[in-house]
Amino acid sequence: MDISQLRVDALRALIGDLKTKEFADRYNLDASYLSQLLNGHRSLGDKAAKNLEDKIGLPGGTLLMPAHAAQEGSSLEIKPVGSVTISFRWAHIQGIAQLKQDGSWTDLAPMSGWVETTSKDPSVYSLRIKGDALAPAIRNGWVVWCEPRHELVPGEYVVVTLTTGESLIKELLYMNTEEVSLMSVNGTYSRMTLQRCEIDKIHYIGGIVPPSQIRS
Repeated sequence: MDISQLRVDALRALIGDLKTKEFADRYNLDASYLSQLLNGHRSLGDKAAKNLEDKIGLPGGTLLMPAHAAQEGSSLEIKPVGSVTISFRWAHIQGIAQLKQDGSWTDLAPMSGWVETTSKDPSVYSLRIKGDALAPAIRNGWVVWCEPRHELVPGEYVVVTLTTGESLIKELLYMNTEEVSLMSVNGTYSRMTLQRCEIDKIHYIGGIVPPSQIRS
């Protein structure tokens, strides 16, 4: 994850459960500009990060240098003016997922380390991906961090573990009490629908980071 994406994650954590427009109105910001930042249509550079800090009333570095600010915060938390709080958590790497040609895997190869995330989920964990079956969405060597307690959101990526022990990363299309519909993250494979009885668990993917973000 580059510095711009890390800043966007920090901004998203600041917004929290508020709608983008509600947050923008609270701090006299341009809602469309915030949406462009959150959707990746605009980069959150140094000047923009500093301007947002000033307008929101955040301590210097909260958005400009979020990783550094997190290290200096108490218990990996930064509390700016008002009730807004950014929480940073370590997502320990459970292992390496060696992808098969269809992007699935069964066992994890041992690996230690962690990545820093903005997750609010105390059970957050991460997986390192090995293989190109999910590229360019998820590249070889990159890390995904997963939030078991996060609400599942249609249109977002999830890790699905089947009752057979096989795991895969897909885009969630929809789910109901009987079935779950999934789509390939890179368009290589067509849509698939699984019965609930075929699924052991589904975890929300909160973020994808490059190998440079791995710590040990």
